[in-house]
Amino acid sequence: MELSRAILLLHKRGVVVRVVTDRDYMTITGSQIGALRKAGICVRHEMSKAVHMHHKFALVDGRKLITGSLNWTLTAVQSNKENIMVTEEPELVRPYQQEFQKLWEANDPANHKPQTTNGQQNR
Repeated sequence: MELSRAILLLHKRGVVVRVVTDRDYMTITGSQIGALRKAGICVRHEMSKAVHMHHKFALVDGRKLITGSLNWTLTAVQSNKENIMVTEEPELVRPYQQEFQKLWEANDPANHKPQTTNGQQNR
């Protein structure tokens, strides 16, 4: 909840925030993704049902990386033994920037055709 509040506050201040999450967090109980979307933050989720996105990282201003085992949930913060790394080393940040951009583009809803109830793509 604190993370989502911080993100919402940054968004209200005019900071551009983009989020890519796995499909489950769009509807899971306690998820704040709906609140982020309602506030106008651009959120995309994995479009492929065959692949589970398990990344756990954030980029800040394109130069700071936060990554580790942390699931970014209250339970993980309060109850789990987790690791997290924060760095501004360009050689560590750059691959994550590239991966985020790939995920962002791959999960653009405009690139995916809706499916019918029998699983076939509409043409």
